[in-house]
Amino acid sequence: MIELAATRPTSTTFAVAVGAAMLAGQFHYPPRVEAYEVQQVRGTYSGFMESLAKPAGVDHFAQQIAAIYNGFAERQERLGAEFEAAIFSDLESLYEA
Repeated sequence: MIELAATRPTSTTFAVAVGAAMLAGQFHYPPRVEAYEVQQVRGTYSGFMESLAKPAGVDHFAQQIAAIYNGFAERQERLGAEFEAAIFSDLESLYEA
C-alpha cells in the first residue's frame, strides 16, 4: 500500500514536470481563440434610451448632493498639532479595526 502511494503522481509532481517543460521550451500554451465576434453596425447613442437612463431631475439631485458635500468640506477645521501628532503617530492601527 505504501508503494502505491509513493508511485502515484501528485499535484506537486505535475507542477514540477510542467515547470521543467516550460523552462526547456517544450511546453506551449494553446493559442487564444475568440468564441465570438461583435460587429458594430450602427451608432450607440439613442435619445430615447438616454431619457430612460437619466430621469428628469437627476441633474438637480446631483447638484444638491454636491452642494452638501462641498458644505461639509468648507466647514472642516484643523484639529491642532496635538491631535494630528497623535493620529499620525499610529495611523496604521486606525485602519486595522
